[in-house]
Amino acid sequence: MATATTIESTANGTGAQDGAKSLWKVCGGDETWAEAKARYVKAIRQEDIDHWHKHGYVIIERFLDQEELAAIHADYQNYMPTAEEYQAHKRRYNGYEGQTWRKRGIGNIGHIRDEFPYDGDAVNMVATHPFLVAFCERLVGHDDLFLSHGAIVGKYAGKGDYDQPLHADYSGNTMVIPVENKEWIDIPMILYHSDVTLDDGPTFVVSQEVTEPMNLVADGFRFHTREQFPELYKVEKPAVVPAGSALIYNMRTFHRGSRMYSKDGARFTQFTAFHVKGVPWLGSTTFQGNAGSAEMDRFLTHVSPEQRVLVGFPPVGHPYWKEKDALEGVANRYPKMDLRPYGGGPPKVAPDVEVTGIEDVSGAPASVVKVKKDERGGSN
Repeated sequence: MATATTIESTANGTGAQDGAKSLWKVCGGDETWAEAKARYVKAIRQEDIDHWHKHGYVIIERFLDQEELAAIHADYQNYMPTAEEYQAHKRRYNGYEGQTWRKRGIGNIGHIRDEFPYDGDAVNMVATHPFLVAFCERLVGHDDLFLSHGAIVGKYAGKGDYDQPLHADYSGNTMVIPVENKEWIDIPMILYHSDVTLDDGPTFVVSQEVTEPMNLVADGFRFHTREQFPELYKVEKPAVVPAGSALIYNMRTFHRGSRMYSKDGARFTQFTAFHVKGVPWLGSTTFQGNAGSAEMDRFLTHVSPEQRVLVGFPPVGHPYWKEKDALEGVANRYPKMDLRPYGGGPPKVAPDVEVTGIEDVSGAPASVVKVKKDERGGSN
């Protein structure tokens, strides 16, 4: 078994303050997304904000509850095996990497990864969870943010060596280096959907109190190895956390994935990040290229107007919605979308209706097919 000094969470194992647990859930709830975010704004702890500024990261424990995690795990099963399924069918999954563009020719490193958006409402919703957005808005001091990227990842004991050298994430997310000015910032996060022990390959993190005086971001090294920088590995700390927790850091924070010592375990995480709008060198992904995919249609149809803005959709009140054909065309493209906030009408079809032919290259009009709810694997 691995041994190390673990990170002390500033949340003291309780997540947000008492009363901050939201009726809004990734699997449905009684609050709107905006109402939930407004309440989370009041529940954010100043000590968590201070810890992030001082050390370059903070851990928030259990910001997701068991009901939310159950919905997330159900979505994961559409993309990757459980720990038990992997152990029972290793030959089937050993070469499987998921559908991701982030391979960069390095070969199979063992994990399974799929990029946002997803064919699952729970994982789509948690990518823009109101607590995470509220926390980032508190850090930057305004709400002009975009989603930077997103991915769901599974790591399995015996599938690969997940030990990494220390690095900061900027090298794969921007063409320049991240500066300290919060006007131009990208805030990445790792969400842990399963318990992480020392044997489950925890993320190791080094405080910026150590790294900033060394000017490591500007030294030209993409990776800082144990051989070259042994002093960093002496002070790194593992994020040993319960399921439902988040590691919120920044692009100057040095961290790494670590080796799994478990013989039959798995670790399920989700990556999400938010950056300041209007800064072209921030954000590794534009989601306009996902337009027309079933996954993006699903996301846009199910989320709130505020969440749509995070992926580049025109906000409520924007002059776009006054343009000729805008409301009519968007209503025809997304017949399940409620356009009343934008000045349009209610959804043209009900959730239990299958819509086909909307973007038929032959020009055929959209058609609808009634679907029994018990024949579907979830809402669409």
